[in-house]
Amino acid sequence: MIKTDVLVIGSGFGGAVCAARLVDAGQKVSLLERGAWRDSDANRQSDLPQQGVTLQPFPHGRYLPSHFLRQVSFGLLNGPKVLNRHGLFDLSLHPQMSVLCSAGVGGGSHVYWSMNMRPTDPQYWDNRAVGLSAKQMAPHYDWILAQMGSQPLEQMADAPNKIDQALADYPSLNTQSEQPALGFRFRGEYSNHGMLGDAKNHKVGLDEQLLLPRLSQGLTVYAEHECLTIRRVGDYYHVHSVDHQKQQDKVFVAKTVVLAAGVISSMRILFRSRQVGGLNGLSALGQGFSGNGDVFALWRAGRDTQDFRQSPPSMGRFRVSHQPDAPFLYATGLNILQQIPLLPTVLQRQLKHWLILVGMGQDAADGSVSWGQHDISVQFEQSKSPVFKSIYQSLKELKIISKRRAWFLPQVPMTVHPLGGARVGMNAEQGVVDGRGEVYGHPNLYITDGSALPAATGTPPSMSIAAWSSHVSQAILQKSQEFSK
Repeated sequence: MIKTDVLVIGSGFGGAVCAARLVDAGQKVSLLERGAWRDSDANRQSDLPQQGVTLQPFPHGRYLPSHFLRQVSFGLLNGPKVLNRHGLFDLSLHPQMSVLCSAGVGGGSHVYWSMNMRPTDPQYWDNRAVGLSAKQMAPHYDWILAQMGSQPLEQMADAPNKIDQALADYPSLNTQSEQPALGFRFRGEYSNHGMLGDAKNHKVGLDEQLLLPRLSQGLTVYAEHECLTIRRVGDYYHVHSVDHQKQQDKVFVAKTVVLAAGVISSMRILFRSRQVGGLNGLSALGQGFSGNGDVFALWRAGRDTQDFRQSPPSMGRFRVSHQPDAPFLYATGLNILQQIPLLPTVLQRQLKHWLILVGMGQDAADGSVSWGQHDISVQFEQSKSPVFKSIYQSLKELKIISKRRAWFLPQVPMTVHPLGGARVGMNAEQGVVDGRGEVYGHPNLYITDGSALPAATGTPPSMSIAAWSSHVSQAILQKSQEFSK
């Protein structure tokens, strides 16, 4: 058994933020991450290699086939199937809503489009739980936005292919809305930083920004350690995990545990823990699942002279209609093309004119997650959320305006922004955690990832997850101070 004061499970926006804030307050924190440290410039130049840490490559070039998928799960399998423990993505397939998420120290910061935004609704956090409000959350958003070095896209004069420039041939499209701020280092290089990871650290990653500097200040990171179950034993929690490097089981013992493994992994951990008797109660577990309105499409938007491979991680967002309630479509170029091995030059030339579009909005967040015989199952009906119909209609109108089809598959629902399942609520019937992020009925067990969010944010949720995590970290510190008096 390995004893620690505070144990954080996961190193994405929910885990890294909480760990960093606790360490800054003088706490000793251990962090479990199922994925590996990635081979980026910042990690390579750190002390990690000298300490014997093997940095695993992003799925670039020859590593794309082997390091793209870490594991896959679907109904016919008896639980998730690990393909390569050093892979970057976990794919969870479900008939009504499939989920793609990343694994690795730094979590989703490696693969997201660097869009740092607050929720669509300014009162998003109001009336969710006691001790929680939009006003209370505001300084936590300010903190994480400063940490990520967020810069308004409109102010980056040298950035190529910003949305108003890229779509100048389509004056009827509304590109004049407020654009996302980006956690991105605008250093004149605008390729190879996309969804397959950024080895040059143009994107601001959580591993380099929040975790590396704190390894000498009280933080210990256990990479390639995957949490399986949490068991409450008296005043402590026994966290059962597997060390993928040594292929052995380990048990961590801590009085305070923060679960931030990402929605799908956290759901597995909580359901499995309840099934084996490690955690009782949790009557609202699995409720309120959301895909954040995600709809993906491909669109050949550019002229022959336009090359969208050269662009920031996000080129911005636009509306097909000038109506204020029209959904936003977020755009990026295929700046990952140079990372794909043996891609014919003629195909690269054709694809450089294409955009990846992601429609996003506030869905009903009325889906659910349940436990089957071997794994979780996601239930979500798009027809109950009007935002999907609006996004599909916008994509159809885009074809009429541009005379070029936007390719999308409404019959294959997919999200990269899963939310809910262990949401915050006023009581144990309405939610899994209270306004401080503490699990009802389980003192000192907290949840800080997207599963605790009460509803769809309608915008990229990374900053909301981070702000929630920051908020919970302060509740943990306050409780610790009260206990020590």
